[in-house]
Amino acid sequence: MSHFASPMTILMVEDNALQRRMLEAQLQPLGHHLIVAADGEQALARLKAGGPGPDMVIMDVVMPSMDGFKACEAIKSDPATADIPVLVLTALSRDAKDRSYAAGADDFIRKPPNSLLLQVRVQTHLRIRALSLRTGPLAPARPEVLVASASALVLAQVQNHFGKDQATYLEAQSESRARAQILAHRPDLLVLDTDLSEGSAQNLAVALQQSDGLGDMPILLLHDPGELETWSRLQEPVSDALEKPLVGPEARRRLALLARLAHLQKLVGQA
Repeated sequence: MSHFASPMTILMVEDNALQRRMLEAQLQPLGHHLIVAADGEQALARLKAGGPGPDMVIMDVVMPSMDGFKACEAIKSDPATADIPVLVLTALSRDAKDRSYAAGADDFIRKPPNSLLLQVRVQTHLRIRALSLRTGPLAPARPEVLVASASALVLAQVQNHFGKDQATYLEAQSESRARAQILAHRPDLLVLDTDLSEGSAQNLAVALQQSDGLGDMPILLLHDPGELETWSRLQEPVSDALEKPLVGPEARRRLALLARLAHLQKLVGQA
């Protein structure tokens, strides 16, 4: 993965001191600058304080004074802060995800977050933020997507959820076939299922990460419940992760995010 020119700033909005310490421990390895607000009102005051603001907001929902939904709506309704990515992090169940996205949130993770998932999501949003500041607004592009999976169902689901007309799709059932497709086509992003007919998804991810020409290729990892822990010993092995079975809206959101990252990286690389 590409490195940041300098650490970026994350505003963590959380009223519980223990939760803050746990989040700080999970985010500390990324090397970014963390600032804290105890509720939504404090968060908005931080954002309006002048000077360089945060590059990302990680927002709790249940807080005194102003809850995370209202704070998110306020951030996204202000043109000065609307472009700052907001990741909602909450233990609320039921409709919390839908309410978060309705409020304008860019992402959603349930508490307690898996450390690897939190880290890769944060890094991906910050990369997009850094690249967007260099390129400005851009039109969506039609990416070339390689789906590496032993399952024909997964390939069909990716195409149906993201849209058959939204991308060009390549497929591979094994690690060796995926490597051949990558070398032949240089796809914009890789959807990598942990279930391959031959070889290892981890070996493929590590090989791409260590490749001079392919190390920035965004990878969306599709995994079974509990399987993500086996990836945690690797340093930023992927750009995002999604638990199977795939659900339409979330799969589309994850793919669109990485397609945007791939497009921005290509534009900046060409500049």
